[in-house]
Amino acid sequence: MSKAAKLTFLGSCVFAVGTIWFVHKAQDMERASMYEGVLRDKERKAQRERNTREFDETRALHAELIKQQPDVRDVAAGNGEQ
Repeated sequence: MSKAAKLTFLGSCVFAVGTIWFVHKAQDMERASMYEGVLRDKERKAQRERNTREFDETRALHAELIKQQPDVRDVAAGNGEQ
């Protein structure tokens, strides 16, 4: 084989190996990126549940405080608790 043929063959092999390596590396990075999305979704879901729980607690506390608060019309008329 001539020197030019050997260099062409070597260049083709290096190019093929480089392409295969690049594709595998890109797949690994994409897989990692997709998994990060799953983790973000889990965190969003947990945060949404915490927010809902806190909202329900606040709503229950508000309702309890409204029950305990005297009516404004009774206080203005002087019939409120003292």
